[in-house]
Amino acid sequence: MTILCMARKVLICYGTRYGSTAEVAQEIGKTIRELGATADILNLKETKVQPAGYDLIIIGSGIQAGKWTREPLEFITRNRDALADTKVALFVVCASAGSPDQCDTAQTKYLDKIVSSYPYLHIVSTGLFGGVFDFKKYSAPVRMLVKSIVKKQTEDDNLPERIDMRDWDKVRSWARSVMQL
Repeated sequence: MTILCMARKVLICYGTRYGSTAEVAQEIGKTIRELGATADILNLKETKVQPAGYDLIIIGSGIQAGKWTREPLEFITRNRDALADTKVALFVVCASAGSPDQCDTAQTKYLDKIVSSYPYLHIVSTGLFGGVFDFKKYSAPVRMLVKSIVKKQTEDDNLPERIDMRDWDKVRSWARSVMQL
């Protein structure tokens, strides 16, 4: 179904460590394309991109150890002037977003903090999405650390090898809402 969208050409760029953010970016792009807009989806670790010519730029990052990936923050800094004149939406993918009692803290820590750190950006929306623990993708030390943290939070000693906290309906709904801004 095509609906009237303000943005016709959208750049979705992101940083990811283990691929969960890439999958969210792909779903955002798919939803935007279904609305009739053009969406370019780029991993900032693999390519440098110029933001000129886009009506909307969506910048996303996974969160690990409480931090954004380096590439999206470098993209924002490097393209300060171009981004100041363009609508920007931010999203993060993190485990705490998958836990209702931690969402407010995650919003403040991972999105509101970035918004205030880059006051020249014209932020139209922020999206906060649950992440994935895919323990087999982690190195042994990271796997042990992350499993111990998750076990403490869930009080469950029998964790599956993969815990997916993403809400795909929420991702698609956010993408549709951003396109109407």
